[in-house]
Amino acid sequence: MSKVATIKDVASALGVSTSTVSRILNGKNQSNKDLVEKVQEVAKKLNYQVNTTARGLRTNKSGLIGIIVPDISDDFFASVFAGIEEVTEAEGYNLLICQSNERKDKEEQLVQQLIACNVEGLMISVTQETDTVNFLDSFANMGKKVVMFDRVIRQNTYPVIETNDFDGTYNVGKHLIKTGSKKFLYLGLFENLENNRQRLGGYEAALADSGLNLERKAYVEDIQETANILQRNWDESIDTIVCYNDMIAAETLAYFNEKGIRVPAQVSVCGFDNRPLCRYTQPTLTSVVQPTKRLGALATHTLLGLINESDVEPMELENNLILRGSTS
Repeated sequence: MSKVATIKDVASALGVSTSTVSRILNGKNQSNKDLVEKVQEVAKKLNYQVNTTARGLRTNKSGLIGIIVPDISDDFFASVFAGIEEVTEAEGYNLLICQSNERKDKEEQLVQQLIACNVEGLMISVTQETDTVNFLDSFANMGKKVVMFDRVIRQNTYPVIETNDFDGTYNVGKHLIKTGSKKFLYLGLFENLENNRQRLGGYEAALADSGLNLERKAYVEDIQETANILQRNWDESIDTIVCYNDMIAAETLAYFNEKGIRVPAQVSVCGFDNRPLCRYTQPTLTSVVQPTKRLGALATHTLLGLINESDVEPMELENNLILRGSTS
């Protein structure tokens, strides 16, 4: 195996100093066009690669961005990643993507590992166990930047990028009530998630404005347990089930199909996120659109603004309802 070429190898091949080669390869000395071309040609011939780790340690500009999410297999986050990657590629940054598996202790470990990797900034969507941002202090104290997105904790230290979940579910609730819904069951994911509280709050406000109360609420911490939770919490008096996300709603539809309960004739079902699966359930699933790709892009622009010391502000994205066959 041939050894990795260094700046010294390139300089020796050309008979010039290592500092000259270094300046040219770093784009700082481009006045001698002939020499620039020769340096680039020899570097390519010798297969010289920039040592980004060493450069990062010298300049604190590693070109790396860290991302922590609860579950990288979730297609919601896959769509967010697409928006993130579109921006980072254009700006010359690379990504280190990590998953916390809904564990606060692992989330804290990942932050320390990303510090060791010398990332310049972090975008994070927190676990269902996380109730404080204190674990980010060691990261921020090193001058590194943090942005929270989607699953956020309300605080004044780190910018948050999220959709307006409260208004989204409020508007859905008003529409469902207008079309005849009166008794709602809310199926949440984790009770202490901020976006869960916002979505539940929107439905409750819509019901209250119409002189109604939420009939019941239950939490589906394991999607595979949706059927069991429905058995314990749904009866024919409840005419509408509104879900924290489309995965819970799809499992709800599967349960009703198996039981021979007609949707939406006997009960309406609404999801949240508008994932691709909404078009393929039976019946197709009414859902609230989350602009996931734009969410990722805005989170990235915000983080890069912090890194480049620009003014940034928290931002909420609007969402809207897509009506399909699961509601009247």
